[in-house]
Amino acid sequence: MTKRINPKHSIDRWSAGGVVLRPDPHDKTILTVALCHRKAECLWALPKGTPEKDETVPQTAEREVAEETGLIVEIGPPIDNTFYSFFRTAAEATGDLPFDPKTKIRIDKTVHWYLMKYVRGDIANHDCEYDDVEWIKIEEALKRLTHRNEARILEKAVAFYENGATTSH
Repeated sequence: MTKRINPKHSIDRWSAGGVVLRPDPHDKTILTVALCHRKAECLWALPKGTPEKDETVPQTAEREVAEETGLIVEIGPPIDNTFYSFFRTAAEATGDLPFDPKTKIRIDKTVHWYLMKYVRGDIANHDCEYDDVEWIKIEEALKRLTHRNEARILEKAVAFYENGATTSH
């Protein structure tokens, strides 16, 4: 017998990530941000990801940013949270089988964002989750980011940075 989930059911999930800013090494007056790129989806994104067992939100943010960008970072103050929803089959969402393959449930996602201080490292050392990681000027990054909510997070991060908010929280 196949399990049934109420199709109106939703699951709350969270992830955490960060905005890594640094002055351009060739022109200190230009601020850049590390962005991740997935070619197949034409996706440009800020680094973020899901927690491992018993990780706190800040620990998740720092680890995910380091893994996805190849950079050693120091976590700074929280910037803001973003929220979005998407649908998955019940089996994909819960990992529990068997489910009716037609049953879809909504995932309500909260992403916790932090300002990150670049310490050292090389974007060439990023993990395989993305095809590329690039240091991009802020104006260009705001145009490239696929999701508008991440562009707003970048704008807030730049304001924090320009107001001196680069130390640990």
